[in-house]
Amino acid sequence: MKTSVRSFQFVLSNPVSPLIFILGIAHAPLSAAADWSVPAAYASKSGAHDEQSDSLTMEEVARLSLVDQPLLSGREAKIQAEDQQAVAAAQLPDPKLSGGLKELPIDTQEAFSVSRDSFTEFTIGLSQDFPRAEKRRLQGEHKQLEADVDRAALDNEQRMVRRDASLAWLNVYEAVQGLKLTQRLADEAALQVQSLENAYRNAKASQAEWFAAKVDAGLVEDKAHDWLHQALRMREGLARWIGEEARRPLPESLTTPDVLTPLPSLIARSDHHPVIGSLDKQIEASAAEVALARQSYKPDYSVELYVAYRREFSDLVGIQFTMGLPFFTRDRQDRDLAAALQLSHASEDRKLDLMRELRAEISQDYLDRRHYDERVAEFDASIIPDAQHRVEAALGAYQAGAGGFDAVLLARRSLLDVQLQQLALTVDSARAQVRLDYWSAARAANGEAP
Repeated sequence: MKTSVRSFQFVLSNPVSPLIFILGIAHAPLSAAADWSVPAAYASKSGAHDEQSDSLTMEEVARLSLVDQPLLSGREAKIQAEDQQAVAAAQLPDPKLSGGLKELPIDTQEAFSVSRDSFTEFTIGLSQDFPRAEKRRLQGEHKQLEADVDRAALDNEQRMVRRDASLAWLNVYEAVQGLKLTQRLADEAALQVQSLENAYRNAKASQAEWFAAKVDAGLVEDKAHDWLHQALRMREGLARWIGEEARRPLPESLTTPDVLTPLPSLIARSDHHPVIGSLDKQIEASAAEVALARQSYKPDYSVELYVAYRREFSDLVGIQFTMGLPFFTRDRQDRDLAAALQLSHASEDRKLDLMRELRAEISQDYLDRRHYDERVAEFDASIIPDAQHRVEAALGAYQAGAGGFDAVLLARRSLLDVQLQQLALTVDSARAQVRLDYWSAARAANGEAP
């Protein structure tokens, strides 16, 4: 579906208005919005070809949002750290070096002598703990699964960044096109004020009609000012994702896919969404924690080798073994295992709940897209043409002396309202499609999320 603001043309002529200075300043800084200065891309028709060729499309915004994005680079750094930790967690602990003085007498005539007593010795030893190989493997696997969880989270965050950047672009597009529509009516209103002023001075129009036209022109000008504020503000929101590229002009038209993917296919894809993939990895990590808790029932052991030096006597060597005794299992190992099992069940329940949530979100966005498309089609088919005919009829009746000027003003305001409403519906349809693209599990050839 391709919708262009060119379909929102006014019936009356569109001469230069007192607001034309709004349109003539090219690429003014968007952060300084205290006056009516706006980038020429908002409404200027000069250099339209160059602007269109350099226009910032929603697809380009989605691509740029992934470039030099701190949110994503931070996640990538965390993944790399967890990959390193996974290797370290599967290794044996570092050996320990010990040294000391043993069997030193403290009474009799040998007290505190290191040479008189045959038992006194200087020792130096080397010990090594040996956790069970299966435990070490599970510890490394658990750390690696944490990295895999973050990989799935990175995939999801890439999709979220593309989605949020695209939605920010749509906010800018809606504000810019709303400003253009309102400015066109402001041009018409300013011309009508000039015409009625001349007619009033020549006694061909009443003072009330002249003032009515001035009030109407002021209200339209105020609405244009409000749209300008929104356009500038939304540009700053877009800059959060793509920086200074957000200052570029936008295209005139908004394009969304003509064919909507069937709802069953969209829901089936949700089962492979990275959010679900992240939970799958969390479930695997919980299973590894359960296996680790079961390993805690089995003792670890350590080995120590030492050499003892005696000054006046024979030197000694020795070896000793240490083994843990998991004796108080009721309040330690049993508790750890029960907690690991409950956390595993919690992860599985969270996955089921999230799948329900995703399916509900997809169904709502699908219904929104269809609903907004149907309403836009109705506006194109009858509502906009009828509103334009109403303006023509009211103006013709006024010029023929068969109708009042109030009817002309009312018809113009009504036309602007329905045009803005159609614009809002068109943008809402695009927003729904952006959200559906986020839910899609398909991947581009370059590995980027859709």
